Amino acid sequence: MGHPNRYAALAVFAVVTLFGIALRPLLPIDETRYVGVAWDMHLTGDYLVPTKNFELYTHKPPLLFWVMNLLWGVFGVSEYVARLAAPMFSLATIWLTGRLATQLWPDDAGIGGRAMWALAGTFSFAIYGGATMFDTALATATLLGLLSLVAALKTGRWRYWTGFGVALAVGALAKGPVIFVHLLPAVLFAPVWAKHLGPVTPTRLGAGLGLALITGLAVAALWLVPAIISGGAQYRDAILWKQSAGRIAQSFAHARPFYWYAALTPLLLFPWVFVPQLWRAMAKASWADTGLRLAAIWGGASLILFSFISGKQLHYLVPELPAIALIVARLSPSFGDARPWIPAALIALAGALFCAAGVGVVDVTHLSELLTPQITLLAVGFTLLALSGLAMSDNIVRGGAVLSLGLLLCLGLTIRFTDLFDAYDARIIAQTLAPYEEGGIAVFTDEYHAQFNFGARATRHMTPIATMDALKDWAHAHPNGAIVGRRDKTPITDAPATTIVYDSHPYAIWPVDELTREMSQK
Repeated sequence: MGHPNRYAALAVFAVVTLFGIALRPLLPIDETRYVGVAWDMHLTGDYLVPTKNFELYTHKPPLLFWVMNLLWGVFGVSEYVARLAAPMFSLATIWLTGRLATQLWPDDAGIGGRAMWALAGTFSFAIYGGATMFDTALATATLLGLLSLVAALKTGRWRYWTGFGVALAVGALAKGPVIFVHLLPAVLFAPVWAKHLGPVTPTRLGAGLGLALITGLAVAALWLVPAIISGGAQYRDAILWKQSAGRIAQSFAHARPFYWYAALTPLLLFPWVFVPQLWRAMAKASWADTGLRLAAIWGGASLILFSFISGKQLHYLVPELPAIALIVARLSPSFGDARPWIPAALIALAGALFCAAGVGVVDVTHLSELLTPQITLLAVGFTLLALSGLAMSDNIVRGGAVLSLGLLLCLGLTIRFTDLFDAYDARIIAQTLAPYEEGGIAVFTDEYHAQFNFGARATRHMTPIATMDALKDWAHAHPNGAIVGRRDKTPITDAPATTIVYDSHPYAIWPVDELTREMSQK
């Protein structure tokens, strides 16, 4: 696989991602919140201090919001354009994975293309690669850091350590200090994996890491210092202390067991975990190989560290998926002409289940009553069956990519052409609320995540309210406004003007000019 296959991997992933974005709405509550924060930035023109619903937002750094606003500045404001920001980092990550593979194994002419196909075809990367989240930007920073680290250890040139520092800064601007979890193990264990690249001494490693930290702090300070000055004491305390110590405390406040990632490995690493040739090749491989050792340390260290955190999420490991792709790419020549028959069989089985649901043999209404019309399930089922056959016509790496990317498209088709799409589309409620903006909008909830702000193109704060007394006070002060809240959670007994199913719950909207009269009569 030479350069044409590298471009093919990028092109196929890009096309599937573009269709994937069109086939599903922004998902609550993360994607809707992040686009809402970018919308606030666009409206206020404050690119230093992010806000959510026009209040300080300290949970994430600004890089992704900057890129969304950059794209809006070029192409105009739209949801679709905003959703291109994170996938751009996905494409960069795929490309950099090919570059790293070539750097680690320069004598293997096809390694770059195979690594890029392997990453594009990892199902969890395909899923998160199209999502409006921060993890692919973090993965890009991780790859930049590792490329710089390998170059620094190979050549001994200090400038590559400054590149490593810039990668640390990019990662910090993408998702905060967690970038150290993804990059530091490779530095600390360099004497284990990099001894064949060049002289690796503790003194030189320490000096290089020190230079990188100084560089990273200098680059991050270009945003951090003016942001602290502009955001004031509340913002300073939040991003310098609460979002580090607080997150560590919260990370141990949930209940996901240590083995949670291991249990989800079939989903995280589909289809590669179902390729027996890969397991056999891993058993026979020489793990003294520099690249394989780096991939094992890079992926294994983060897996262990995140496994100890009970508040772990699947997407935390997205920056480690290129390590898996490198292992698959390096060992795949030993697969010969084998086909991905087990993953293909699983997709065929899924296709058969979809077909059975489509003709009514299998009842899926207990999963969701929104999986209608059934003809969609039948069409998706036949498509999955066709995909399994198509994958068997190619080698394991490209065939696996066909299965993962095809499965992603089929899930998108299922959402787009069933009632699921409208049920998760925040724009329906947002556009119903938009005419009331001048009079005021209140959201009855304990915590509002700004899921309606961008859809409504809100230019004013939506007021979160959590008690009936506060709701009455707000309603009397906003006679031309509207109240929205979950029908089963909001303590208003009057019939709403509109009820819309969103995020699996009925949301009701009450115009205040009707509601206040009825509330005052109680």
